[in-house]
Amino acid sequence: MPAPFSLRLKGASTVKTRYSAILFWGLLAGPALAQPRLPDPSFDLVNNTPRPVEQLFVNPAAAPDWGHDRLGSQFVPPGALHRVRLDPRGGCLQDIRVVFRDGAVQDMRGADTCALRQVFLGPLPPPKPPAAPELRLENRDRRPVSYLFISPAGQPDWGQDLLAGRPLRGGGSLAFPLPPGGCIYDVKVVYADGAAQEQRGVDLCARPAVRFP
Repeated sequence: MPAPFSLRLKGASTVKTRYSAILFWGLLAGPALAQPRLPDPSFDLVNNTPRPVEQLFVNPAAAPDWGHDRLGSQFVPPGALHRVRLDPRGGCLQDIRVVFRDGAVQDMRGADTCALRQVFLGPLPPPKPPAAPELRLENRDRRPVSYLFISPAGQPDWGQDLLAGRPLRGGGSLAFPLPPGGCIYDVKVVYADGAAQEQRGVDLCARPAVRFP
């Protein structure tokens, strides 16, 4: 039987060696590049109770046992925060057991610590009040603005001057709290020379900065 046909090129062995090296390192790097980054299940334990926390156990949901005490010789006093660092490979759903100094035990099963980021013992903190809406006035004119009026859209009068005797110089800007009335406002400025300009029906929730002229 004739020998199998083969084609040899000058420098073929060198090309083959380089190709093998590229293929080898590509195979090594491929899985590392393709592996997605896992979400971090680490969280802060916030003790909003009057009792110190003596022991803390955290394990992936449905683990057969609670494992080791993560506090060791430490404890979490009332009002304090303790950072719990977890391996992302354990997943986001965690079973949490807290043992207080008086022996009371509190369990939280299947807590999604990737979403919570903070786990509170006791009452939740009151929600922060929303920031008061405001208008940022930008005077693009050379003339100072002597008067500024803002009122909810459609009101019959402009109300009081918000500058209160403090002119806004040309090229300057100032922020002002808005009167109650939703998002849609009418804005009027009066320059030092008496000229006035208005902008009606401005949605200050979507665009809090108003420029004149």
